[in-house]
Amino acid sequence: MSRYAKSKPARKSDPARMRRLAGTRGEGAAVGEVLDSADGYVCWELNPAYAAWFWPLMHKATGLVLSIPESELEPLQPGDRTAPPRAPTEEEKDEILKLPERTEDSARVYSLILKGKPALIHKAFPTRTANMRVLHFCLRQLGGEAKN
Repeated sequence: MSRYAKSKPARKSDPARMRRLAGTRGEGAAVGEVLDSADGYVCWELNPAYAAWFWPLMHKATGLVLSIPESELEPLQPGDRTAPPRAPTEEEKDEILKLPERTEDSARVYSLILKGKPALIHKAFPTRTANMRVLHFCLRQLGGEAKN
């Protein structure tokens, strides 16, 4: 058996620490759990399914935590979608890859764990960022489906 195949029990999320991205709500909400905060920034754990949207050509992620300003989050409200997003379609992946990457739209990746990779990848991306425009694109796509 591979040493990487061992898994630890899944941590239960704490509903009291759930926050949504400011300006999102309902079916278009991006919801994650605040794990820690310091100096005005929080470690915001998203469902790893969001990684397929941020990096559509990357291996499947099993963990994703962003470091973002605390001011970019707001309390969860009734009706906010907490289910993981579906994977992007090939057409959506093409659109994502064409989105401009600007510094002001980026959030620092605090933790990224990829399936089949050693846990050493955890906290190993001090310069990797997530394009928050991609997250908004994802939410528009998913929110539009909910209206149909």
